Amino acid sequence: MPAPRYILICLLAAATVASAAPAKKKPAPGSRARQVLLKQALEKKLAGTLVAELNRNKKVWGTMTAEQLRSLRYRYYAYLRQDDVRRARLLEAAAELDRLTDEQRKAYLERADWLAKVVAKLTPAERDQLKKLTPRERAKRLLELKAKLEAADKPPATKPTTTATK
Repeated sequence: MPAPRYILICLLAAATVASAAPAKKKPAPGSRARQVLLKQALEKKLAGTLVAELNRNKKVWGTMTAEQLRSLRYRYYAYLRQDDVRRARLLEAAAELDRLTDEQRKAYLERADWLAKVVAKLTPAERDQLKKLTPRERAKRLLELKAKLEAADKPPATKPTTTATK
């Protein structure tokens, strides 16, 4: 009966080694170790998304002046006072602006800049007339006004005078 004795000795040795090795136990739910593991898992899962966006917002808000914060809050409350249709249009316009490339965004901002200058030169009656036009007619009229404004801003070209000597 040497075989069963050999198996019994092997089992006894394996049990001794297993009891001497440190057991890997999971930390108890709610323990500090478990909370740290959960935090690490969440940060790993959310890295580059919500956590990064919240940290970026925190930095931006931290660098704003009191006047900038006040202005931002005022614009936000003005947005909340809008009706649902207007808010949806604003969000859609913002999404379209976000989809623009850098070149397209630059061109858009340049157009917005000259449009603001042209509209600032108009009287309230002229602005009302513009609002009554169709979009195509309005665009044509604004381009005409822009050309007039640019022509008025340019100094008149003087012809060089030559004196003829004989």
